Amino acid sequence: MAAKVLVIDDEKLLVKSTCMALSFYGFEAKGALDGEEGLSAAVQFAPKVILLDIMMPGMDGWQVLSRLRAEEITKNIPVIIFTAKEHSNGTSLARSKGAVDYISKPFEPEELVAVLNKYIAA
Repeated sequence: MAAKVLVIDDEKLLVKSTCMALSFYGFEAKGALDGEEGLSAAVQFAPKVILLDIMMPGMDGWQVLSRLRAEEITKNIPVIIFTAKEHSNGTSLARSKGAVDYISKPFEPEELVAVLNKYIAA
C-alpha cells in the first residue's frame, strides 16, 4: 500500500506538481491550499507524513504546526517544513517548533523522496 503524504502549500501549481512527482515515486499524495484545509485533510486523509509550507496567507505554517501538535489524532504525524524562505538555522528552528525536518524550495524530487522515506520507514 502506498504511503500517504499531505502537501500543505498555498501555491496551487507547486502542490499539483509535487503531488504528481510523489505519485510517480509510488506515494499517495493529497494537496491542501491553506492551513484550515490542511488541518481538515490531516484528520480525514490520515497521512504518514505532512509537507508544510511556512508562508501562507491567513494561518501560516507555524500556526498550522502548532495546531497539528495540539490535536491527539495528528500530534504524532511527522511534519517536514517545506519552504522557500531560507533560514540559516532552518532545521533547528523547525525541530524546535515540533517538525521533524526542513526542505528548502526549490528541491529535487529525489531529495524530497529520500527525506520522506526516512520518516515513512520509522
